[in-house]
Amino acid sequence: MLYGNAEGKADWGIYMKRNNRGMSLVEVIIVVAILSIVAGGITLGIGFITGKPADECANKLKAALQNNRMTTMGKLSAKLEIRVEADGIYIKETIGTAGEASAKVNTTRIGDAGIEIKYAVSGGGYVDLPVGSSLEISFNRSSGAFNPLPGGGYCTEIVISKGSTVKTLKLYYLTGKIELQ
Repeated sequence: MLYGNAEGKADWGIYMKRNNRGMSLVEVIIVVAILSIVAGGITLGIGFITGKPADECANKLKAALQNNRMTTMGKLSAKLEIRVEADGIYIKETIGTAGEASAKVNTTRIGDAGIEIKYAVSGGGYVDLPVGSSLEISFNRSSGAFNPLPGGGYCTEIVISKGSTVKTLKLYYLTGKIELQ
């Protein structure tokens, strides 16, 4: 419907203003800003979700190593085996009384499938732990220091990763200290 002005002619200006329902530049900027914040939050959330298994695995492994060290420095002999299986990461702790043939074996799952583990050997590079392989770690009973690996050398780092999350256990083989980075 057209409205007339005082002279009786159609006034298109009023008609255009009433039906103009477009968005202003400020409204467009606000919508883009809100969408950017939502997209950033989703991306950050996904990053935390995919990195959590590696973080939990590293924390459990550190606790198991510290517990094994304390057990060894007590009256019992102990060793820890980190094993990678198709369905996850396991630790096998063998504890026995010094001089006895019987030993207690505890196997605990510390990580999900898809977590990758590699370790560094003193004087060498990194060694991957593929499915079906293991790493055996033990401590010196009198000092609490790490014992040499069965193949020689000392384990200096254990790197646990999944997706973009990488956790490193730094092992100080002379003192037995374990640091999570």
